[in-house]
Amino acid sequence: MNKIKKLWRKKKEVRYTFMLVPRSAGVTKSINIPFFVILFFLFLFAANVYFLVRYPLRLSEIDNLDRKVYQLNDVITRNDNDLKVIDPSIKKTEEFETIVKEQNEILKQIEALHKSIQEKKAGKF
Repeated sequence: MNKIKKLWRKKKEVRYTFMLVPRSAGVTKSINIPFFVILFFLFLFAANVYFLVRYPLRLSEIDNLDRKVYQLNDVITRNDNDLKVIDPSIKKTEEFETIVKEQNEILKQIEALHKSIQEKKAGKF
């Protein structure tokens, strides 16, 4: 912990000088810049580069996703068209199913009636 504090104090005291030298005769000006200001500008530069690289990558990802959505919408449209073609057949099948069920019920009733009639005739002989 002491080493970190010593390093912190040392870096706090470090300053860089930025000198402006004129092309013609004149006074040379210098500006003292603290280490942490330079570190802050380097951080900003790194963040800027990161976003500069990341933006085109995000655009390409958005483009890929947009293309995928278009393809999936095309598949959905084709499936809807197929369903429109198949749907009447499905409805007819359901209608036939209800008719078959009704006829099975009628057949069971007729068989039960036939059985009861046969039992009555068997009792007469």
